[in-house]
Amino acid sequence: MFAQDNIDFMCPVSVMFEADEKFSFAREPVLHRMPDGTLVSLLYTGGNKEPHPENVVAVTRSYDDGETWSKPEIIFQHPFRACWGTELFTGGDLPFIVFQTFSVDTDYCELRAFISFTRDNGKTWSEPCTIQGVPPNFTVRQGRILSDGSWIFPVYHQETNSQWQGSLMKDSSCRKKWRFVCGVIKSNDNGKSFSYHGFIHHPADCHHWEPDITELENGHLLMYIRCESPENVLWQSESFDYGKTWSNSVPTDIPSAGSKEMICDIEGRKVMFFNHVTPDAVNRNTLAAWTSSDNCRTWYRKNVIAKLNDYTGELEEMYKGKIHPVQVAYPHVFADNEKRLVYLAIDSVYKFYLMKIPFDELI
Repeated sequence: MFAQDNIDFMCPVSVMFEADEKFSFAREPVLHRMPDGTLVSLLYTGGNKEPHPENVVAVTRSYDDGETWSKPEIIFQHPFRACWGTELFTGGDLPFIVFQTFSVDTDYCELRAFISFTRDNGKTWSEPCTIQGVPPNFTVRQGRILSDGSWIFPVYHQETNSQWQGSLMKDSSCRKKWRFVCGVIKSNDNGKSFSYHGFIHHPADCHHWEPDITELENGHLLMYIRCESPENVLWQSESFDYGKTWSNSVPTDIPSAGSKEMICDIEGRKVMFFNHVTPDAVNRNTLAAWTSSDNCRTWYRKNVIAKLNDYTGELEEMYKGKIHPVQVAYPHVFADNEKRLVYLAIDSVYKFYLMKIPFDELI
């Protein structure tokens, strides 16, 4: 392991982002390689926490394969609504970002998704517009190109299923009861239009959110779902028709700390990055990578990617008075098959780290 900032990492890391007076925190790195080879990552930042009325979408870039990173640059900021970027898709003719605006006073009930394209590898972005063919009241996660050539993006949204007046109250506890539910948007024409499918919800109305999808065989999709339930495990749903219909969700036996998970395909294996829970590793202080060679039925290799040590001493002094606790979470990954490396972005709230992991360390 490699120690840095009171965190033990599986491989050496570089710092993608570090909090300063202008950007006092950041969340949810979304990392991809642009057509010209540069690396670009979104940052959910602005204000002093999330959600916050001053939240913006910013980016940082690397021109040397992740060794050094530019200062964050704001690319989307709204005068009246918070902004939150969740997807950077590079599988089409033009890379695009999907981000959401929302009213902080209503939690995430009034999400409105927008899409913006770049023609110069992320230096400039087109005027944002809503996604064609679907209502925009959701957040969009990692897109995939399926074996039939269609595109699929897992989404989720928050319902107001009781006490609708709570949407007008800044401190209303009822908003915590409004459940998140999952689905997908699909495109069969390379992103010109989309359709919505699925209404995947917890049988007891616990939150289902931050889903990720992997294709097991042609047309057979598996969705893993962050779930806020007493079991502290991931839940799952399946589709056998390229995402048009979905099964009822069921719990898995994968212990999860209530955080984002992400699946990566590596030379015939499925590798899932997530916050693993054990009796001595709780919350978001351990980031794991589990590897399967049988389409996620079993996991033959389980690596600890990053582990946050005791929150004491230098680390505590460095972040004294900050609103968000330090963590190692919200992994975002892509596989570079030529280099045989996984590029992994890790969120610790006050720093983002890039780790390049050799395939052989995972499979």
